[in-house]
Amino acid sequence: MALTPGMRNGNFENFEKNSPTMFPKLEEPDYRKRSCCGTKAWALTLMIGGCLTTIIGILYGTTMPAYVNHAVDGQVVSCTADEVSKEAYLDSYGDCDDCSPYYVSVYMLNATNAEDYLASNAKLQVQEMGPYVYRRREFKLDVSLSDDSSTVTYKTYTYHTYMSDMSCDGCSDSDEIVSFDTGYFSVIAATGGEFNLLAAVAMSSFAATSNTTEVITIVTEYGEQMMRWMNGLNSLDPLAMKTVTNNSAVLTFLGTGPEAIVDMDLSGFAYNGIFVKRTASQWALGYPSLLAGLILGSNYVGTCETGMNDECASCTGDACLAIAADCSQCTSGAAVVAVNNVTCAIVEAIYAAEYGDEEAATFAAGTCGLCDSVGLCAMPLPGIAESSGMDYSKAAPDASSLSAYIKRTGCDDLSKIGEYEQYNGITVAPVWVDLGERRNPTLAEIIAFSSYANCDSPADNITCFEVSGTDGTSLKPGGVTINGMAKETTSDSFNSYLGAAELYITITSADEEVDFNDVSLHRFSTPSDIFAYSEAKAYVGTGFPVDGLQPLSFVIGFLSYMSGPFFIYGDTSLIDAVEMTTTNGTVVTSDAMYDSNGDLTDTFLEAYGTFVDIESGTGQTMRARKRSQISYALAASTSVANASMSDLVWPTLPTEVVLPTYWVQEAGEAKDSVLDTFKSTLTLLKTFLPVLIVLIIVGVIEICGGVFLWRRYKQQMEQMRYGSVI
Repeated sequence: MALTPGMRNGNFENFEKNSPTMFPKLEEPDYRKRSCCGTKAWALTLMIGGCLTTIIGILYGTTMPAYVNHAVDGQVVSCTADEVSKEAYLDSYGDCDDCSPYYVSVYMLNATNAEDYLASNAKLQVQEMGPYVYRRREFKLDVSLSDDSSTVTYKTYTYHTYMSDMSCDGCSDSDEIVSFDTGYFSVIAATGGEFNLLAAVAMSSFAATSNTTEVITIVTEYGEQMMRWMNGLNSLDPLAMKTVTNNSAVLTFLGTGPEAIVDMDLSGFAYNGIFVKRTASQWALGYPSLLAGLILGSNYVGTCETGMNDECASCTGDACLAIAADCSQCTSGAAVVAVNNVTCAIVEAIYAAEYGDEEAATFAAGTCGLCDSVGLCAMPLPGIAESSGMDYSKAAPDASSLSAYIKRTGCDDLSKIGEYEQYNGITVAPVWVDLGERRNPTLAEIIAFSSYANCDSPADNITCFEVSGTDGTSLKPGGVTINGMAKETTSDSFNSYLGAAELYITITSADEEVDFNDVSLHRFSTPSDIFAYSEAKAYVGTGFPVDGLQPLSFVIGFLSYMSGPFFIYGDTSLIDAVEMTTTNGTVVTSDAMYDSNGDLTDTFLEAYGTFVDIESGTGQTMRARKRSQISYALAASTSVANASMSDLVWPTLPTEVVLPTYWVQEAGEAKDSVLDTFKSTLTLLKTFLPVLIVLIIVGVIEICGGVFLWRRYKQQMEQMRYGSVI
């Protein structure tokens, strides 16, 4: 059939339906859609994840050090009531996890030729004995923070326990050792000599109605026997105490005079006065003195209770300054009377160990049992380790009997952490007098000092030393940075306050790093010229009368000195004046102590030097050894020409010879548990910089990977939009 215009060609339509088209629709297969979506998802994931990783790295490397730094500061200060009520604060030397035990090692210098020294003025020979090691426990009471938490006020007491396993082999705390009796030195120096002491005793008892000439005659004739009698009473030697109290001799002597004792045989060592034999525990923890107790007790009963107490309580202004010394004596006397029941029981127990309880009770009743009536009391003398002279291991003292301490907490200023503002009730104390020349003070000057030296209205020649310096347990923390703990301490020196001396010593950086159980510490130590004379240190007497000594005479009340053990860093004349032998049998000489350059040998430095090892980041002391020696000297009598202060019994003894008595080491160090905690923290700190770098690198890689995939995704989209069959 022929086609005409307007007609459809059905054959063409069939061909069109059955033939493939040259230009199909732009429709992507399913697998390409899935690939494109996967690329986009991965790109977004990597870019977002990379940003997060980088941010986390930056935060970890910057925020974490700040957080740890804040935590470190919080660990070294106590700023809340909860923190100062924790066991680690109240009993810091205890057994808690954060506590660190503290040990006092006593090395006595036993006078091996004491009798020859007394009889013929021979050079004194001393033999080192020890260590006798005691663990210290220190408890805080009545703790309170100031309103702004910048200071903490508290009271404290200590007790000590003998550690036989840490002490010298074969040693016991019952070992007997001969050394100087501080009770004798204190009493005799305070009166100017034995002669003056006995004159005062006579005028307050059996010679109360006699004139001065009569008293001088009595003391001149009977003085040596009277002094030996008092020494025997004070000896704590049971036989000597029995001898001098026979037939109620104490009351008879006080009532009638020396005729009651004139026929007694008082020729033994126990009656010498200057030296006493005590056990190691008595030297370390203290012991009662009837001689010192008699002086303070009789003054309290005869003067303070009869009117001086009322004057002291009612005085004002200058009137108080005028009687300040007398009031201080009354305060001390009241303290002696208050504890006499305890100290008298100790004397009674010593007597009972030899003669039984019944006879001991009679002895006590006729001696220290007379404390309240005539003032014959047993005064506790401070020990080398236990300054109170009392045993508080079984019962704590009444807080009202203790004086307060005030210390900076560091909460307002970390550079002030641990600084004392008040020590045992003292904020400022007179410690020295300008003598005009480099010498020892005389007994007359020491006695006068006790009566006129005060810091409320000080004389021009008086040095008043304000309580300052730290306890040595901490410096301002160096803190934490992205590199870890600070590598240097925040200070090159610090002042360590010494309560017994009422001043501080400066401890300086030794520019040395030491290892302590894999922890790096910075060592601080006392410089070699710590006790050397200089114009800058003359105001506190340093180096008087020779280098190597810090005199304590005006503080203690008789010629006494602090130095390094065996006079290290001291003038060689100190070593030459006495023969000192160490525990290993070596006689101490200058040649053995110093090398050819005049420097202390490493052996002596390690054994006798003071050091404090501080971790710089936390500022905490991790290990410390404080070592010092105490020495005494006899002064000249104020009343007998050319005689020592033992002017009745031993008048020809040489004066102002510095005689070593003991040296002591105080030691503390962080426990393993504390070190382990610190090491864990240190491990964390070491990750700051590496983790920061790694996370930033990983984050950047992730971001770059995400950008690459995103570009690929965009390219794929373009291809799908404008793609070809080719």
